[in-house]
Amino acid sequence: MNTKRAFTLIELLVVIAIIAILAALLMPALSKAKLSASKATDLNNLKQVMMALHVYASDENDVNPLPNWDNGYGTGWLYSPDDGSGPSRFNPKGGLLWPILREAKVYVCPSDDTQMWHWSNHDQVNEQRNQQLSSYAMNGAVAGYMLMLPRPVKLSVMRPDDCAFWETDETEPYYFNDGANYPPEGVSPRHQQGGIQAVFDGSVNYIKLTEWYSEVTETNRNRLWCYPNSPDGRTY
Repeated sequence: MNTKRAFTLIELLVVIAIIAILAALLMPALSKAKLSASKATDLNNLKQVMMALHVYASDENDVNPLPNWDNGYGTGWLYSPDDGSGPSRFNPKGGLLWPILREAKVYVCPSDDTQMWHWSNHDQVNEQRNQQLSSYAMNGAVAGYMLMLPRPVKLSVMRPDDCAFWETDETEPYYFNDGANYPPEGVSPRHQQGGIQAVFDGSVNYIKLTEWYSEVTETNRNRLWCYPNSPDGRTY
């Protein structure tokens, strides 16, 4: 009599255990590869943004685009305001760099969890992320921070290594109230406790959070606190 031999329960459990072990061994490698790909995309995105900024400045007598340091009610690098409230009032196609970039994905880090854009539970308070166009923010230094200059400073008065853009900390939805930030609002920690930044000479690199926050506490003008018309790079 011909019979077909089937797996025993023990054999099936052994196979499942081996598959689980192999998956566990592969996960860190896959996670690392995904993180590396995300960082590479960020570097490319901000490189394109900086190229667009230089093109814009060359057409505008060397003047930087406004940084959208405006709580969502002015026109700047990222958007122009539309009627409405919340995310609907940010119009990306009215942004000053849109005619050059013309790609919404250039503004977004692939590791930025879009599910968190809508509601974030921080300190037991649900808060919507209003500006949902970009993972990156421009340094408000070009508008003099709280001076809110109607005409930003020229590109040529910024030092080459002054920080122009960085990845906003997505754990704080309020930081996405417009298209600009100031240094203490911090960098996203999603890239192994560091983030991607761009400087005014057009180069882009990775910075550790420890280095960032060390520079935030410095009292002299530095590459983060870089408003050029103030001895300490700040305005209050």
